[in-house]
Amino acid sequence: MMPHASVFTAAAGPAPPAAGRGALRARLRRTGLWVVGGSVFASVSFTHLCLILLGELDYAATMIAAVLIPLAVASLAFRWIAGLTLQLEAARAERDRLAHQDPLTGLANRRAALAKLESWVAGTEPLALAVADLDHFKRINDRLGHEGGDASLVHFAAMLRKLVPPGWLIARIGGEEFLLAARGIDPADFAARIEAVRTAIAITPLITTSGPWHLTASFGIAARSANEGVDRLISRADAALYAAKEGGRNRTERAA
Repeated sequence: MMPHASVFTAAAGPAPPAAGRGALRARLRRTGLWVVGGSVFASVSFTHLCLILLGELDYAATMIAAVLIPLAVASLAFRWIAGLTLQLEAARAERDRLAHQDPLTGLANRRAALAKLESWVAGTEPLALAVADLDHFKRINDRLGHEGGDASLVHFAAMLRKLVPPGWLIARIGGEEFLLAARGIDPADFAARIEAVRTAIAITPLITTSGPWHLTASFGIAARSANEGVDRLISRADAALYAAKEGGRNRTERAA
């Protein structure tokens, strides 16, 4: 069985990594120390000056109060500000994640996939791409309902994650349409892997309350030619996918 794939989530636009959140918390801690320390220093300095000028208060008790009061107030205020900041950062990260991730399958969405492909075609490595489409998806929805249709998409996405190698791009780019791409791979090897994926999906049923449901998918493959743009590459893979559908479905076709 092939190794598991790491699913691309544009992560940019992807959610910031744990290291980024840790850096944010570190900055907040440093800011908190400056806020609390500065408040205490200002309070003590002002109180000390008042005692020198007035000289009538109990020096020790007054200086202790000058430390404890701003320490308590500044600490509570900073904790509140830090909490709001972390909530805002979490909301921003979630917004960015949703902008680049398909909410049903967890795969990259079309926007994220196109951004990744544009970055890949800027390099010099060979690039191969496949567009996949679940066969008879309307029949799945008619027989299993929309929940069954969603379950079939989730099942298909999970199979893709499981079957393709690490480093591949996997995305859901439309209703029942998916995209797989890899760089630095021989086109013949890419086509062989896609055919293995197609075969494995066909023999691995979706388990439903009504019993097992066998899914199949058709694949159109295109290898990037010199200086070919992303749109043209996808268009050729789409044409190959159409040929696979016309040829009887549950098959793989390569673009000319």
